[in-house]
Amino acid sequence: MNQGQPGQCVSSYATAKEALAELPKNPPDVVLRDINLGKHAKEGIECVRSLKSLLPDIRIVMLTVFDDSEIIFRALAAGACECLLKPQRPEGLLAAIREVVAGGAPMSASIARNVVRSLQSAPPHAPKSVELSDRELEVLQALTQGLTNHQIAYQLNISVHTIRNYVRRIYGKLHIYSRTAAVVRFFKL
Repeated sequence: MNQGQPGQCVSSYATAKEALAELPKNPPDVVLRDINLGKHAKEGIECVRSLKSLLPDIRIVMLTVFDDSEIIFRALAAGACECLLKPQRPEGLLAAIREVVAGGAPMSASIARNVVRSLQSAPPHAPKSVELSDRELEVLQALTQGLTNHQIAYQLNISVHTIRNYVRRIYGKLHIYSRTAAVVRFFKL
């Protein structure tokens, strides 16, 4: 999807090599990438890493059949904004893409639960000095529970637009770019 044609698929590629050669010529707003397109997940993750080095501001949403936190963490560490578990209904996928374009970071509920479980079983880290407001901490706590922006807005009795603003501020203060990174940082605070 790209800004010139909102909501439209502007290109598709059968291989990572093709995507890496062509995407820099006409960068889209969002890249939708299957982790396992190719022979194995490593190829999909390396494609993300290469795309991010060529186009640092590109937003990449990964699709996966793997409910495996190690593969998901590797994709996020390589530069993916978020991971969604397949199969995805078309309307759910479009909503996730729109949320990424709007600055959000969608995540399948099962993937969010996996990430939280993984983080909760990890040893605690020393606190870092980050100044978040009480409301930002509430929003960050809700993110760790895998709640969507709409669910957080309902829970805190504020608008979805306001939640998006809080999420952007949290991302800026923590120097992160995805909901999963926010969860990781929360458990390190």
